[in-house]
Amino acid sequence: MAKKKRVGIFSFTCDEGCSVFLIEIFNKKLISWLDKIDLVYFLSVKDKREIKDFDVSLVEGVISTKKEKEEIEKIRKNSKVLIAMGSCAISGQPSGQRNNFNEDQLSEIKDDLKEYDYLPKFLSVKEVISVDDEVVGCPIDKGKFIKVFEKYIYA
Repeated sequence: MAKKKRVGIFSFTCDEGCSVFLIEIFNKKLISWLDKIDLVYFLSVKDKREIKDFDVSLVEGVISTKKEKEEIEKIRKNSKVLIAMGSCAISGQPSGQRNNFNEDQLSEIKDDLKEYDYLPKFLSVKEVISVDDEVVGCPIDKGKFIKVFEKYIYA
């Protein structure tokens, strides 16, 4: 029997709609995938685990803080394949709406930005690290996700 693929699912600044939708996909597909994957990191359904040695990592959301930037870089270094999942990870929108604020709007929130150590602008995952594949949508497209994910877990 082939070794199971170690899978990590990560969520950064967003509404976590892709993760919620992913759970719905798992409700229908997980049983057929269990002999192929070991879901080792997914905070929506599991306790936190070490970020280390992933065959496939799925990432949603935008990068909004220095800490998140460091974490996504660590995930990239520890992932053979990294898939950007959803519009936020791919394009930075809609979660990166602050990037479109005018000066008055930014002035209103400047103290919060400083207090919580936000980056000057929200970044898509693709702006910070290289990605190997992507799944479009907000939330993700079910058919596209299954096609992309299975390409890597059955490889």
